[in-house]
Amino acid sequence: MPRFTDNWVLDKSMFDYVQGGSCACCGFPHIFNIGGLEGLIQSMSDLETDAANQEIDAAKMSPWPEDMRDGIWTDRLLLRYRMKKEMRGYRHFLEEVVRNHHHDGDDATTPIDIKKAIPILHNFCTKHLTPFQLRQIFQLPRSELPEILKTKYKIHASAYAIVFCTVVEQVANFHVTKYPVDGRRFGSSGGGCDLDDAEVEFEVDLRYDKFGPGFYIGIIDKNDDGDGATSTSGDDNNNSEECCWRVNETVLLRFLQRMVSLGGPTLLARAAKTSHDNQDDSDDDDEEENNSSTTTTPPAVGSNVPSFRSDRRVIRLLIARYWADGIMEKYRESQQMKEKKKEGGTE
Repeated sequence: MPRFTDNWVLDKSMFDYVQGGSCACCGFPHIFNIGGLEGLIQSMSDLETDAANQEIDAAKMSPWPEDMRDGIWTDRLLLRYRMKKEMRGYRHFLEEVVRNHHHDGDDATTPIDIKKAIPILHNFCTKHLTPFQLRQIFQLPRSELPEILKTKYKIHASAYAIVFCTVVEQVANFHVTKYPVDGRRFGSSGGGCDLDDAEVEFEVDLRYDKFGPGFYIGIIDKNDDGDGATSTSGDDNNNSEECCWRVNETVLLRFLQRMVSLGGPTLLARAAKTSHDNQDDSDDDDEEENNSSTTTTPPAVGSNVPSFRSDRRVIRLLIARYWADGIMEKYRESQQMKEKKKEGGTE
């Protein structure tokens, strides 16, 4: 059996579950489980109708015990619910960035185009942060993701935590599977990346180094021209190395577009509805991911094997949020320094 495929995830999760064990109460298998297994899966707004039906059939054929299976779907739903509640915070930050730099007299009720934050944050990253600082931000050890699931989202000691750890390993070795990209691409133009393509471009840029930083993107390049880095910040102790590196502004721009997409309106992008999906239009959240068997990711072994594409997309989303949080922290620190300087100048 090829390693890191969906079938490998299925078997490894089962093995780890049996070996390590997890009691049914830790997985909360019956919370929100009003309609049984079908109710849990249909509650996943990032699954289209065909995808949900396939997952129901695959789950029934799965070798996982019933308590393990239901616990996994319960925690999947719980994780998405908690992540959706956080989207507002990213949007508020982006609106804050735009307000700080566009003093045009608009009142607080005026809608703000958060896309305007992209050039502002691009300027901040290239002018106020050094390449070394950016490189430090855009790193994430693999072990940090299960810790985020445990501490931030309060999901631990459960069957889904085992699946989550296994899928993190799959994401780290995704190139081995030979699967196409998991994200949805909507842009029709060839040059550059727009917000609709931001998830796909981030997935393509995402790399993993087992013996290095873990997950990372190529945010800096070797400076072969001798022009120095684009940063003007001089408060770093690695100035002797700064002249050898420069910011890859294309990769930075693509990440900032992904960062803006974190503000919603949906958690995960979803393909346009087909005519047979129209009966679901009344669902408020039914606007997101297509995880069906008709998408580009093939099932691992036959149609009765669950797809872990949705979990991979969520994990990459968590990585993007982790790095966005780093940019947000640096930006707010910079704004606080500006405020302190203003207060000092008025005394």
